[in-house]
Amino acid sequence: MMRLFFIPVLVLSQAFVVLSQHAEAAFNAPLTCEELAKQAGMPTDGWKLVYGEDGQHTCRRVDVKELCHGVNYIDADTKEKKCCRDVGGLLWIDKPAQLAKCCAEGHVWTYDHGVGSGHGGCCPVGFHMSNGMCMPNTTPPPPPPPHHCLTGTHLVDGKCVPIYPYCPAGTHLVDGQCVQIPGPCPQTCGNGLGGVEPSCTCTNNPVCGHGKYLGIKYGHCYILSFSDGHQLGIDRDSIWYKKDGFFVDIPFKVCNSTTDCSRGKEVEMGQSFSLQDQHGLYKDTKSTKGWINTPLKDGNHMEFTTDANTAAKFTGIPSCAGGECAIKMFGINGGAVSYACPMPDPGLTFYGNPKVGQKIRFSEVTCDEYEVPLTSGINLQ
Repeated sequence: MMRLFFIPVLVLSQAFVVLSQHAEAAFNAPLTCEELAKQAGMPTDGWKLVYGEDGQHTCRRVDVKELCHGVNYIDADTKEKKCCRDVGGLLWIDKPAQLAKCCAEGHVWTYDHGVGSGHGGCCPVGFHMSNGMCMPNTTPPPPPPPHHCLTGTHLVDGKCVPIYPYCPAGTHLVDGQCVQIPGPCPQTCGNGLGGVEPSCTCTNNPVCGHGKYLGIKYGHCYILSFSDGHQLGIDRDSIWYKKDGFFVDIPFKVCNSTTDCSRGKEVEMGQSFSLQDQHGLYKDTKSTKGWINTPLKDGNHMEFTTDANTAAKFTGIPSCAGGECAIKMFGINGGAVSYACPMPDPGLTFYGNPKVGQKIRFSEVTCDEYEVPLTSGINLQ
């Protein structure tokens, strides 16, 4: 009888020892990362226990949430979660599902009128997307009625006139015949439009790079143009630089930095340079010089600025554009200089992909009449 009573007592004592050990382990268990963060007065979310090479573990906050200074949305095409800072450029595609499109400041997202509601893109305010191009929000005039001309004639300014042969370079049409252009200068000027201008007294072709050299020099001034010959200019009531702006023939000085525009050596690949606008804005009676700036983000337009701290820094490699020497330009961090919008006269911006850059032609001109001889960089014939 005593033996039977002793066995239950032994079992109960062993169970009490096991429970005591578990209670002691729970009492001495280390604090979790969240508990340690709470004791330290830090946010308790996003912590993870990580181990170092020595086997010791520590707490690391790996899931840090960012605050959006604007509106959170999901890109309707890529389904990525994004933040739109400029609410004016936000267009909801499906608001309950948070699907939207966001454009840069001064731009709006529009459906492509020429393709359909499934496509679209960002255009400046006052423009809409049509067949992949940003077009003004104006109603085009109706097309003129069809006019049929007899064989051997074609329509010019509403009239049927004889079709004359195309005349080669150095000749022009006189009474239906190609004749030599008179004058002491038989050479011709390329106009970048795939044609040839009449004989001229001077030429000013783009500078050409060679080897590691870009062809441009520090302290010298250049007019910038594209592969079709149209120049980089600026509009009357805007500070955006754009192709074929209202004001062209702008000399841009190549500067080593915003504090050093002295005349120096030829720029090499890998060396940076800034571009100083020698004209200034049209309302400025003092013609204050400025800089081509760095856009706040990819897609924003490059602008005229007098703030040297925001001046863009470029690099480049020698290239060709439209049969002329050119420079393929990049930002100091590797992004490519490219068209900002799909428009007939687009502005410039930086894009991350270095392969989508534009090639710019540099034609040397005088900076102004007080600094260098008037004919610097011009070949007189």
